[in-house]
Amino acid sequence: MFGEYPAIKIVAELEQHNLLPAILFRTSRKQCDIDIEKLSGARDLELNAERSKALVLEVEKVVEKYSFEESVVYNHPHYKALLHCGAGAHHAGQLLIWRLLLEELMSRGVMRLMVATGTVAAGVDFPARSVIITAHSKRGAEGFNVLSAAELQQMSGRAGRRGKDAVGFCLVAPSRFADARVVLEVSRRQVEPLTSAYFAAPSTVLNLLKFRNVDDLKYTVSKSLAAFLDRKHAAGMRAEAERMQDEVLSSQKQSVEQKKKSEKRVRRRQREADALEGRQERYLSSALNGLEKLGHLEGASLSAKGYWAAELCTSLVLELAEAIDGGLFYDLSHLELIGLVGSISGDSYRRYFSLSANPIRSELFAELSEHVARVKNTYERIAPFEVEVVPDAALTVITWAQSESWEEFSSLLRLGGVAEGDVARLVTQAADHLNQISKLHATHTELARTASEARRLLLKPPLSEAYLNE
Repeated sequence: MFGEYPAIKIVAELEQHNLLPAILFRTSRKQCDIDIEKLSGARDLELNAERSKALVLEVEKVVEKYSFEESVVYNHPHYKALLHCGAGAHHAGQLLIWRLLLEELMSRGVMRLMVATGTVAAGVDFPARSVIITAHSKRGAEGFNVLSAAELQQMSGRAGRRGKDAVGFCLVAPSRFADARVVLEVSRRQVEPLTSAYFAAPSTVLNLLKFRNVDDLKYTVSKSLAAFLDRKHAAGMRAEAERMQDEVLSSQKQSVEQKKKSEKRVRRRQREADALEGRQERYLSSALNGLEKLGHLEGASLSAKGYWAAELCTSLVLELAEAIDGGLFYDLSHLELIGLVGSISGDSYRRYFSLSANPIRSELFAELSEHVARVKNTYERIAPFEVEVVPDAALTVITWAQSESWEEFSSLLRLGGVAEGDVARLVTQAADHLNQISKLHATHTELARTASEARRLLLKPPLSEAYLNE
C-alpha cells in the first residue's frame, strides 16, 4: 500500500476513465508542491499541442483581465508544470495572484488537476468532475483528528460541474492515511451543529465603545448567538440536574453516604449551568476591567488614551496602543517602524526570512516585548490569540520594502525556504496595522505621517493597494 497515493497514477487513472478535471486534496502544502514537481516530469501526461496552446491563451487572458504582474505568473516555480500537464497547487503558501489564476483556469475548463489542502476546501470557489480524498484525518493543535462531517462535505461537495456533469465523483485514494471505511462512516454522519465563534475580545470592545456605552454592549452580548447557545446548553444541564435530583429522592436503595454524593453531583451540575449561562457577560466584564487597567477607561467612559486608541481598528489595537503610549514608535525611521510593526503581525510558528542581519536594534525588540507582555498579562485567561515579537518577521517586511521587485525578493524567499503566501499575508497585515496608525493624525501627527509613508513602501506590485482592494 502507498504511503501517499502518487498524483501521477491518480491523473492517469482518472483520464483513462474520463473523470478529469479533478481536485486532489492533500493534508499539507509540502505534499501539494511535491505532487506538482513530480507531475512536471511525467512524460506520459504531457499536454498535446492543441491543449497546451489553449491553456497558454487562457493564461494570457486571465493576466490581462486582472492586470497581474506578468513576472509573478511566468516566473512562478510551478508555471512550467502548469503548461506541461495542466496541473497546479492551490494552498495558502502560494501568492493570491497564483491561486486566482488557477481558479480562473479551472473554471474555464483548461486544467486537468488542482492539488489543494483540505483546510482551504471551504474557500475553493470552483467545481470539478471528480474529487480525490487522500486522507481520512488532518493535523490539528493536538495531533491528527478524523475529518468532521462538515469538512468531508466541503471537499466532496466540489465534485460535479453544473451544466456539464450529471453526477460528480468523490473517490478515496487508498493509503495508510486514507481508509475508505472511515471516510464512508464520516459521510453517513449528520453535519455538526452550528457553533458561535463570537468572543467579547478586548480589542473589539474598545472599538465599539466609540459608538456605544457599556449598557449597549451588555445588551448586544446578551443577544449574540454565543449567549443564546450558552443559555440553551445551560437549560439542558439544569434539566439533567433535575432528573438526577428526582432519582435521588425516589431511590430507596441508596445509602445516606451515596445520597450525599449524588446530591453533590447535582449541585455541581447546577453550578456549571449557572457559570455557562453567564459566560459571555463575564467575558465582557473581564474585557472592560482590563481596558480600565490599561488606561483606556475612566469609569464607564473612554479616557483620553482610549479615544485615540479606539481609532485603531485592528486586532493589535491594545499592543499598538501600549507601544505608542510608551513612546516606542517615536523618532523611528520608516524601515524601523515597518520592522517593529511587522514583528508582531506574523505567526511565531511560521518560517520567515532570516538569511541576513536584522537591522532592528535588540533593545527595540525588548521594549516592544514588554508592551506585548503587559497586554498579555492583563488578559491572560481570555486572550483570543497569542501575540509574540518575531524578529524574523521584522527582517522579512524590511527586506521586501527594500527590494526592487517581487522576482528579486522571491528568489531570497526560496533560498530561505519561506512560503510566498505566508510572506504576502505578513506584509498585507503589517500594512493594515500601519494604515490604522496613520489615522492618528489628530493626536500623533508625525507618527501618522511616518506610518503612511511606511505603508506605501510595503504596498507595491504584486502587493499593491489597488490589487488588494479588488
